[in-house]
Amino acid sequence: MKAVWRTTARKIRERIVANWPIKVTALALAFILWVAVAVQEPTEQLVPVRLEVNPPEGRALVSQLPQLRALYSGRARELIKLYAQQPIIRKEIPDTVSGSLYTVELSLADLSTTDDADVNATLIEPRMFTVQLDDVAQRMLPVIPRVLVEPDSGYEQFGEITVDPDSVMVSGPQAQVTRMSDLFTDSLKLRRLRAAQRRTVPIDASTLGAVRVSQPEVDVIIDVAPVSEQVLTDVPVTVRSSRSGLWVSDPPAVAVTVRGRSQRVTQLTRDSVQVVATISGTSRQTTARVEVTAPADVRAWATPDTVVVRRRGRD
Repeated sequence: MKAVWRTTARKIRERIVANWPIKVTALALAFILWVAVAVQEPTEQLVPVRLEVNPPEGRALVSQLPQLRALYSGRARELIKLYAQQPIIRKEIPDTVSGSLYTVELSLADLSTTDDADVNATLIEPRMFTVQLDDVAQRMLPVIPRVLVEPDSGYEQFGEITVDPDSVMVSGPQAQVTRMSDLFTDSLKLRRLRAAQRRTVPIDASTLGAVRVSQPEVDVIIDVAPVSEQVLTDVPVTVRSSRSGLWVSDPPAVAVTVRGRSQRVTQLTRDSVQVVATISGTSRQTTARVEVTAPADVRAWATPDTVVVRRRGRD
């Protein structure tokens, strides 16, 4: 019995190995034929998709992006091309986003697929996801004018250049906003001015980087007007002292020159200004410098600018 089994097994082995090159070739051809037929059959596959989400300038994503897949239909040989050149979706987060969370919505139109593959996308998963951005800070910063004013002959600038509004809201990455202390306008030079000016000037954005301003422009206000001088004669000198007694000035009156807006200066009289000589110490006679008090926006000085102060009577 055992001999019969051995004989049978030997014959089976001989049949298997007989003409083995022909048999292997036949199997290979059959496999190739099967593959050739299979790749022509329409099918569907979930293909990995590369995702790029670009945050606003100066901000960064602090959360992981999801793994995307897209369902494609087409012949197998066409679907294979998607693994050699992966589909991609690129999304931009708008600069107007100020919060830390932003929801991204995807559509089939967002898919970028190689033109070499004759396939159709029918589904993306997930279709919606939320990303987290780093924090945004907001601050009100003063605006400093970079304006040079050169009035025409016979005219002067009165007061400081003012800005309207004088402060502007900025928003952006917290680290950058915290370091900022003020804003500047673009440089502006105004020559031969003969009247008050109100000019709209852009805020200098060259150093802002990712920081945004609530408004890109401000108004600068410059007060320029005709100027004139007038001499007020015989303005009496008032003596002030911490000690009691009667004090007199020599000379008792001085001339005061006033300079300012022509419209204002022409209306001034000797009563419009005050000349004061202030003394201290124990001396009965001393020389004191006089100080002139004049209306706002008017410059004034006395001639002479010093007087001799004497005390009359007893202590």
